[in-house]
Amino acid sequence: MAATAIAVAATVVHVTADRTGVAEPAIPLGAELVQHRTDQVTRTVKIQLSNRGATPVRVVRAELRSPSFTGAGPIDTDTLVLTGDVRTDIRIGYGRGVCTGPARSLTAEPATAVLTVRDGDRTREVALPLPYAGELLTSLLRADCEQTEVARVATATLTGLAERPDGALDAVVRLTRTGGTEPVRMTELRGSILYTLTPVGERAGLAAGQATADIAVTIDSNRCDPHAVGEVKKPYEFPVWLAVGDAPAVHTLIEVPAAAQEILLGFVHRRCGLPG
Repeated sequence: MAATAIAVAATVVHVTADRTGVAEPAIPLGAELVQHRTDQVTRTVKIQLSNRGATPVRVVRAELRSPSFTGAGPIDTDTLVLTGDVRTDIRIGYGRGVCTGPARSLTAEPATAVLTVRDGDRTREVALPLPYAGELLTSLLRADCEQTEVARVATATLTGLAERPDGALDAVVRLTRTGGTEPVRMTELRGSILYTLTPVGERAGLAAGQATADIAVTIDSNRCDPHAVGEVKKPYEFPVWLAVGDAPAVHTLIEVPAAAQEILLGFVHRRCGLPG
């Protein structure tokens, strides 16, 4: 996905009635749904709000709803959406894709941004339909379901970590068959902000019916500045691309067990000369 993914917009003119039957004033909010690289790491998107009215609007809860995703739910927030050309972001999780068929055949169902806004001591719910969110959400849905399909055939795990004489680490990415008999090829793997992963020799894979295959890698530090080491959100998230049979390669993640994470943490501190 590109550095800045698709932005999709909607505007709501939301009129409700209070208990007396008198219509409440509309809340003229505009919304866009965007995703940047930093959002991809945390499996989030941004509801980007603009206020076309005359007074600021305070949002105290937000939720992205779509039948194609589950498990996210609403988040509490305290976001003041100012008037004018200012855009205000609310970062929110989108959950996990609901896989109802082959991944590449899926299209995301319509999505709605549901906001709770506060006016004094009163709150009310505002629903912002996002009719043009389909391309972004379909991309996210298919990615989730492709990973699910690959996991039914094989998984990748980091194991066998051992220090080398030059201070780097030897390790193995182990492919383990979980189902099926198709061959599985590893076409690419990458490190993270803190670590590089470099294959040693040929990138082996699972032959048809083979249960396990080990791919030797060398691990080294990628960044040593204290800010990166201390603030990185997912240091052990290593992408790998696996191709099942003749299908295109699919991006998934290497499982890094807790014991391997401990070794990696100690390694980067030693390698970078950082305390503890």
